[in-house]
Amino acid sequence: MKNKISFASGLTKFGIGLFETIKVYQGNPLLLEEHLDRLYSSLSKLEIPFKFEKEQLEKEILDYCQPLDNKALRVTVCDEGYNFSLRDIPYGRDDYKRGYRVALAPFKRGESPLYNHKTANYYENILVRRDALDNGYDEVLFVRYDNKVLEGTTTNIFFVKGDCLYTPKEDLGLLPGILRAKVIELAKGLGIEVRLMEIDISEISNYDFAFATNSLVDMIRIRSIEELRYDSRNKIFDKIRESFNKKAYPLKLIDD
Repeated sequence: MKNKISFASGLTKFGIGLFETIKVYQGNPLLLEEHLDRLYSSLSKLEIPFKFEKEQLEKEILDYCQPLDNKALRVTVCDEGYNFSLRDIPYGRDDYKRGYRVALAPFKRGESPLYNHKTANYYENILVRRDALDNGYDEVLFVRYDNKVLEGTTTNIFFVKGDCLYTPKEDLGLLPGILRAKVIELAKGLGIEVRLMEIDISEISNYDFAFATNSLVDMIRIRSIEELRYDSRNKIFDKIRESFNKKAYPLKLIDD
């Protein structure tokens, strides 16, 4: 594990690198296999040189996480190696009770193959989220140039109407989130219809409920997008979250 990256590295010179943010609960890095599968798939597709085998990196992560609890582990990789860093998980009970206020990004997003990968060049997301936080929002929703809903700066988005779950398709140009995939899997296992589709920004008022996902927050309801407000409770959301919590946190459930 490298603690210093040289100025000759692709990460320093051009921002060429990848990272995964993994929640560690009672020494267990949650959904580690899924995170590593995504990481190594991106390494291959983006042709980023990295000499460590997945099994080796997995062992290093498992050993590193043994004494940890309720921490966010960032695994950064580049041509010169890998690094682990820790931070506290920033979400508390009040966040889940309150739900997210979401702003629309101040610009439309174009097409790029990089949006499908968790690259180290995250400054676009940081800039718009920083401005939103300063204005009392919790997250920002990106919309594509053709007005199709994409994702948040750090989250994927879901909508609920009746007994059906809706989320934007990956091929629109968004990050295939680890929790996004888990929510889809759990929903289907519960017999809930899931539709991966194109959602126009003009259509978001058609839904009853919305929520966001990422590997640290798990699932959090969206109370509003700009001035549009959504229901505060939803049975589909509750079913999926209960199913996830039972699998991920067998000794402790998140209580909202």
